[in-house]
Amino acid sequence: MLTAAYARYSSDQQRDASLDDQLRNCRAYCARQGWAEPVVYTDAALSGARADRPGYRQLLADASRYDVILVDDLTRLARDSIESAKAVKRLTFAGVRLIGVSDGVDTARKGHKLEVGMRGMIGELYLDELAEKTHRGLTGRALDGASAGGLPYGYQVTTVGERAIDEAEAKIVRRIFAEYVDGSSPRAIASGLNRDRVPSPRGSTWAMTAIRGDLRRGIGILANPIYIGQQVWNRSRWVKHPETGRRVRQERPRSEWVTTEHPDLAIVDVPTWNAAQARMGACGRGGLAVGRGRTPRHLLSGLLKCGECGGPIVVLDRYNYGCSIAKDRGTCSNRVRLKRGPTEERLLAGIRRDILNEEAFQRFQRAAGAALASAAPNTDALRRRLSEAERERDNVMRAIREGVITKTTKAALIAAEAAIEEASSGLERARQFQPAQFLPRAREAWQRITASLADAARDVAAARSAIHDLLGEDLRLVNKNGDLFAEIAASSDAQINVVAGAGFEPATFGL
Repeated sequence: MLTAAYARYSSDQQRDASLDDQLRNCRAYCARQGWAEPVVYTDAALSGARADRPGYRQLLADASRYDVILVDDLTRLARDSIESAKAVKRLTFAGVRLIGVSDGVDTARKGHKLEVGMRGMIGELYLDELAEKTHRGLTGRALDGASAGGLPYGYQVTTVGERAIDEAEAKIVRRIFAEYVDGSSPRAIASGLNRDRVPSPRGSTWAMTAIRGDLRRGIGILANPIYIGQQVWNRSRWVKHPETGRRVRQERPRSEWVTTEHPDLAIVDVPTWNAAQARMGACGRGGLAVGRGRTPRHLLSGLLKCGECGGPIVVLDRYNYGCSIAKDRGTCSNRVRLKRGPTEERLLAGIRRDILNEEAFQRFQRAAGAALASAAPNTDALRRRLSEAERERDNVMRAIREGVITKTTKAALIAAEAAIEEASSGLERARQFQPAQFLPRAREAWQRITASLADAARDVAAARSAIHDLLGEDLRLVNKNGDLFAEIAASSDAQINVVAGAGFEPATFGL
């Protein structure tokens, strides 16, 4: 009897020992039944509401290898009623018996579908009830004035739920507010903090978004009211996506916010806070992080990388490209600005002339043909593997007919059948391998890229996709003897001159 066991626990607050406890129950059950010890699959710190758990997915993929799969109880398999039903249906279809050691679920019994459905629903309701109780407890903590969330920069934990001002960090908070009220931009403030080697809240370098923040969500130094002693909790909630099981933030209405006053936690005075909020409002967007999740609107934004720090080259203003790390953090020394229009024109012209020409395509065609020919599957080897696997299966079947049946007989038969299936599939793929069909499609792709770049002004998204497909993901802007080149990482000697900035003379393209 070939068996497998699956164990899981949900969060970082639980212990690896939970897996050991579950597996011990499964092994003990196998011992009582006289079965071999199970093959083990596990997932640690992953909710049963998620269907993308690696151990769980591997178990389902391997299920047909086993006669029985054991779990401590059905909620270890899944805490979602739909996912539980799908998993059980898949296992029963494959002829695999599922047993819940502690809760008594057994798909070999009639009526197991009703039991699986009920237990799946119970598991789902448990999660809902747990979330409700947790939220109720946190609401009580927030109403009592205790911390019900993370620890903002500028504070330290004293006891559970209690915070105090961290004077070293509070000094930085006051500096940020003072500089912003005096007219410095979040970008300039971040650059100054990095220049002075002040660690950010995460221990690395400061970004302007950590300073500017988001007034709607109350995050970031300038947007968090905790700095005037006002704690706001319950602005948002996390819900699990019904398909991926991953948590997604949803904003709550203002009527559900819990606001409490804590004068002892105030780091800046009210006039300074009000002045900062007034300036953010006057600057537009209410302090929201600009461009979060927005599709790039400019041809080269993010496609080019800085040759010094590796950060993305982005649009700095209406007219210029430049290094985003130098712009937002001030930690990169690359201050070169590239005129947007001329830079885009030069790069496109260089691609059309030096890469998208017939001679270059012919070179590619010859290289691709040679690579495809060398990559052609060896059908003779696949036929030999298939013949060997079939011979092994016949030997096992002969032994079974002669009464030679051991614990390993079925395992040997399953392994032989799997080898036959794998070799047969490989042979079929080899028969379908037709490299002659690739090159005409390559010509079509080549022509599509050419057309997309020709129409770059009207369809920026298509042109960006074409550049990415053609040149890859690592297109670095490098300075060579006063000239700037877009260096294509996929080819050590491929580069396009994109000189367009102040102090640089126009230059020809090089490939």
